[in-house]
Amino acid sequence: MPPGLKRHPSSTSRSISPPAIRRKISPPTQNRADHVRIFSWNVNGVGPLLQKQLSFDPASLSPLRLCLKRHHWPHFLCLQEVKISSKDVTTQRQLENAANQGHVLYEPTYNVHFSLPRDKHNATGFGGKVHGVATLVRSDFASQVRVTRRPDWDLEGRVLIHELKSGVVVINGYWVNGTSNPYRDPQTGEVTGTRHDHKLRFHQRILEEAVQLQDKGHHVILIGDMNIARGRIDGHPTLRTSPLQHVKNRADFNAKFFTDEQGMRGIDIFRHMHGDTRKFTYHPRGRSWGESCDRVDLIVVSRSLVDEDGIITGTGICDSPLDRGHSDHVPLWISVDLSKLHKHDTPE
Repeated sequence: MPPGLKRHPSSTSRSISPPAIRRKISPPTQNRADHVRIFSWNVNGVGPLLQKQLSFDPASLSPLRLCLKRHHWPHFLCLQEVKISSKDVTTQRQLENAANQGHVLYEPTYNVHFSLPRDKHNATGFGGKVHGVATLVRSDFASQVRVTRRPDWDLEGRVLIHELKSGVVVINGYWVNGTSNPYRDPQTGEVTGTRHDHKLRFHQRILEEAVQLQDKGHHVILIGDMNIARGRIDGHPTLRTSPLQHVKNRADFNAKFFTDEQGMRGIDIFRHMHGDTRKFTYHPRGRSWGESCDRVDLIVVSRSLVDEDGIITGTGICDSPLDRGHSDHVPLWISVDLSKLHKHDTPE
């Protein structure tokens, strides 16, 4: 590259995996007030996180509280596949209690927001305890969240949208997994296609949310389990290519969120900052660690967050058996320096 020429911040124009950008990356332990740290984790059910940690300490911590402490109290913890029925108010309360169990002076507490299934034809398994997302927001940061909402079209409990006063919008999503199983009309119950079809419609709806927010001047962060491995480097030992519909779903995802001029034109921030580093987020149970894994949990950000150096101060994947815990996914994270956004006009 000629001297003085700045590399265009695209993660998909020529390759899924561009060279890593050489920049100083803040460690996830940094906890400055102007650095918002956002974690995401598909927990595959919250049950094990609600248990009380066995110890002789009367202020015994839950596994969830221990997780938050180990990651130095992130401002957001976006959970996917919580597997809580919308009618199960008790478990919803237990999750918030677990996040705050054993709280001591000078440690933060958390509020919890939910989007849970309400589709009587497509989210009925296990008594409605399927899908579902929850976001834990640190109480001392809650005033910086202008609004939290779930879109009307999200009947399966997959999306929570958090609009910050700074203009950043965090979208916690548990994206549809494409299968050949039937999809039923939410109103009539009649079969109208497959879960593959539903996945492609989900892509379109999330895209519309993201583009509308960007058009208003917001900085979007899509985070969560997107059920897509973007390219060959994101699957080990191989990338899933059969049946063919998985290839079509992947192409649709990459086009809508990265390459199409009319799409989001987003940035896969892990690839943008770490290049060809091979880390994975999905490690199935019942197999040796590293035997079979995929990077299907992603963080996709608006270009406005990378057009200027220093706004995103770090990102990573907690790729270890310890961080996987009881789940089959590991957490991932991003750190954003909101002070770098103050020079820009905050959208209404």
